[in-house]
Amino acid sequence: MVAIAAFAALAALAGCGGDKSGGPLGAPETVVGKAPDMTLAQGTARVYITAPTANASGVVDLHGHNAHLVLSASGLAQPADLIVNAGVAKVRTPPGTSYTPLPGAVPPVLQGGDPWADIDLVRGTVHILSNGGGEVEGVSTIGYTLTVDPQQAIETTPPERQDALKATLQGRTTMFQMEVWIDSQFRLRRIEVPYDFSFKTVTPPTRVDGATIATDVDFVTFGVAVPATS
Repeated sequence: MVAIAAFAALAALAGCGGDKSGGPLGAPETVVGKAPDMTLAQGTARVYITAPTANASGVVDLHGHNAHLVLSASGLAQPADLIVNAGVAKVRTPPGTSYTPLPGAVPPVLQGGDPWADIDLVRGTVHILSNGGGEVEGVSTIGYTLTVDPQQAIETTPPERQDALKATLQGRTTMFQMEVWIDSQFRLRRIEVPYDFSFKTVTPPTRVDGATIATDVDFVTFGVAVPATS
């Protein structure tokens, strides 16, 4: 995990975007409403995923549902290669091991960290609370707390991505809150999704320090080359 933390620090120092504009302008409904399609329109992105017991970093193809990531997790002696091809993942711990297929786009230790499904969750927004400005990986953003209707999210997501979205929701049918941070070009820069959707209230559970028990997906840089995923 030290290596991935170093990656995040270097990305910030490199000014991956370096946008100091102060974030998006416009009504929250407009900003959040545009964000999923504006983000997907970037084509590719370097991402950093942080779950309670695992991290991953690498590049995702937002159009082709492909990715090549490096995964570090509790219980892994060394980082593993995580490949996503057309929405289906496989993982191996190099060197000299074969890939093990996974049931979805991310392994269970990265639950809530499917970048494509997390973007589509935003389509279910029914209420928005603006949290003010802040930086994500050196980029100016505005943060929003969203109340999401799972059924609306599913119905407004393209059919070919609905199964992945349902898997991320873990059977959730009632409204819940999640957090997003959006830049001046209406692109999602961070999505924070509850790790476990079994909570009964609208608000997800928190740790003893008050932080939400969640998985974060940071979109660090857009428009980068995607390594081979076959």
